[in-house]
Amino acid sequence: MKQLHYKVFLTGFAAIVTASSLSACGSSNQAEGAKTPSATPSGPLTFTMMNSYTSTEPPKADNPIIKRIEEYTNSKITTTWVPASAYNDKVNVSIASSDLPQVLMIADTKSSSIINAERSGMFWEIGPYLKEFPNLSKYNTNQQVLNNISVDGKVYGLYRARALARQGIAFRQDWLDQVGLQQPKTIDDLYKVIRAFALNDPDHNGKNDTFGLVEAEDSGGASSMGLTGFQNIAAYFGAPNQWEIKDGKAVPMFMTNANMEAMKFYKKLYDEKLINLDFAATKVSKQQEQFYQGKAGMLFTTLDFVITGGNELKKANPAAKIDIVSRIQGPTGEHVFATTGYNGMFVFPKATVKSEAELKRLLGFFDKIVDDTMMYTWTWGIEGVHFTKGADGEPAISNQTAYANEVSPLKQLPTYDGSLMIWKGKGEADNKFRTMLKNNEAIAVSNPVEPLISQTAVDKGTELNKIIADARVKFIMGTLDEAGFNKEVEKWRSQGGDQLMKEYTELYAKQAKK
Repeated sequence: MKQLHYKVFLTGFAAIVTASSLSACGSSNQAEGAKTPSATPSGPLTFTMMNSYTSTEPPKADNPIIKRIEEYTNSKITTTWVPASAYNDKVNVSIASSDLPQVLMIADTKSSSIINAERSGMFWEIGPYLKEFPNLSKYNTNQQVLNNISVDGKVYGLYRARALARQGIAFRQDWLDQVGLQQPKTIDDLYKVIRAFALNDPDHNGKNDTFGLVEAEDSGGASSMGLTGFQNIAAYFGAPNQWEIKDGKAVPMFMTNANMEAMKFYKKLYDEKLINLDFAATKVSKQQEQFYQGKAGMLFTTLDFVITGGNELKKANPAAKIDIVSRIQGPTGEHVFATTGYNGMFVFPKATVKSEAELKRLLGFFDKIVDDTMMYTWTWGIEGVHFTKGADGEPAISNQTAYANEVSPLKQLPTYDGSLMIWKGKGEADNKFRTMLKNNEAIAVSNPVEPLISQTAVDKGTELNKIIADARVKFIMGTLDEAGFNKEVEKWRSQGGDQLMKEYTELYAKQAKK
């Protein structure tokens, strides 16, 4: 009979969870330090992985879902869990030092370091193998998404499939009731709710101690906006999704009037102290914590936050009520920005995955953890631990705390999140956000240059984007006026932006002819 032994320790910003499965007479160090996946089909698959986590803590060592995965797939996994806020830096360090696991999750798939690594042959090209695996073929072969992650026509990553229209607004419904307002339907409604949450004592404690909207910094990536919710607001004002093709030419979002209107909206919130004034130094984890603790009544996030965030909110305040909206009427109608259809991808370094046979065993693992049996587990957890079945045989979550602590954090692992699956027993809130995800695809605005690889973007994309992200934050905080922001746009253009627009224009025209 197998026994599971775990060690959990923290070093710097990485939380490392080591899981070793061994026989009763085996050594407790058997799985540790394994540098190559087992290639023996009859033996357990042993491999190492690096992945991110967004929960307050990494998955715990004795997590029953980890045990279920290992038992079901006959595997022994050693996972390094890294906070999402530090993940991209950790990936870059790992690549630069050639200290790579067998499975590496890539969050920023368009960064120059990742594209250069793919072009250098560091990772296996997996595109040709996907058709051999029934579940990966079902969930991970959307051609548009494959185009989005491809480099020079080749697919190196196993993407984590996500709904195209995930973004929305989470807010305290009980606060909304307290201030006597309806759920927002227009930009003006949204402003009034944010203002009331900040100034009208929504928690009824007699103090002026709340923010209407809590924001967090968004920096460092090739598509970062400066603050996490900006793209939501920009979409409501009718801005394109990062880029648009206008009169045959590629134009970045920040050169549009809608972008400026969105920045002015945020500046108004900042000037009136309706948002946290330290947003430029606030991490997402701190942003969510302030929402849970009742310091703010609203944040821009993914729609499934109504479940994951709602569970955390209930821990801090059992009487709190959370709800979500996503459709806000703007000057050009209702719009949400479309995601890329994925949230990161898994790559397989050739330095640690030595053969095609080893690669196929790893792909087989990912195929198995999204089969029907495991999708049921990802949805409900383990019977008797996380859910029970009623007289009608329908499952229902019985322990929300255990589900939030043990199941939700591990949803960084499967390559499909089941977001469009409707389950009767999940309840009204869960089915509400899933229905929104599906319905919002009709108003989702895509990024027309997402599949295109510009050499200037590869070489300078992150550096160029930082100019605009920083300028956007400075404008909101009042250290740059509109003229000053436009000077930063000119700086962007002179330092490579014009060349970037030229390349995207040419690449888009070339693609349109195919």
